[in-house]
Amino acid sequence: MVSMKDIISKSVLTLDAYNIGTVNDFQVSVDDWGVKMIGVTLNAQSKKDLGIKKLALTGLTLCIPIEHVGKVGDMVTLRIDFDHLKDLPECKNLL
Repeated sequence: MVSMKDIISKSVLTLDAYNIGTVNDFQVSVDDWGVKMIGVTLNAQSKKDLGIKKLALTGLTLCIPIEHVGKVGDMVTLRIDFDHLKDLPECKNLL
C-alpha cells in the first residue's frame, strides 16, 4: 500500500511518456472508501499542447479515473496516451 501523502506532488506521465503535471488531490467514495479519481494539475506545456487557453490562478486540474492509473513509483504512470486527456473533465471541486 501507498499513503496518499506520498503520491501528492508526484509527476504524472502518460502512456506515451509525456509529463503532464503533478498529482494534487483524490476523490474517494465514502461507500467503499476506494479512490475513484486523482486530480492532476497540468503543467504549462500540457495546457498549451492541449490547446487550453483558460487562465487559472491555482492551475487547471483534470480528474483522471483511477482505472487510467497504471503504476505508482517515483512517478505516476497512466494507461492512456496524451491525446486521450482531451476527453477528461476538469476537476472543479478539488483543491
